[in-house]
Amino acid sequence: MPSDVKSAMETIAGAPYSKALGLRIDAAENGVAIASMPFSERLLNAGGLDSPIHGGAIASLADFAACAAVWTLRETERSATVSMTVNYTGPGIRSDLVARATVRRRGKRLASVNVEIHDRANALVADALVTYKIA
Repeated sequence: MPSDVKSAMETIAGAPYSKALGLRIDAAENGVAIASMPFSERLLNAGGLDSPIHGGAIASLADFAACAAVWTLRETERSATVSMTVNYTGPGIRSDLVARATVRRRGKRLASVNVEIHDRANALVADALVTYKIA
């Protein structure tokens, strides 16, 4: 990973919100990023340890992974989330989650990013389409 991309990944992962959720970037290059969120009781809906992971935490992981993917593009100097659609397909119970974000299309000002989030058993928990403004 080039040093400028490495620096961007450290900044993204070091943000206070990212750290609060325990988000990590496991790999990132050429418009693709793998990010993870370790299981934690504080991420759950009400109802105990067998409750699903809160949808907001899952959406945060999707946005985080998409951001990392966008920052692997050498043209990116600034970015902001424009829109995000998340489809929840599974509950995410007592499991770390892993997101794979892939830049599908990059224009002059916008990038479209597809994200899939799986649990430890590789079951699909959510997928998302994230649009980023890039400069």
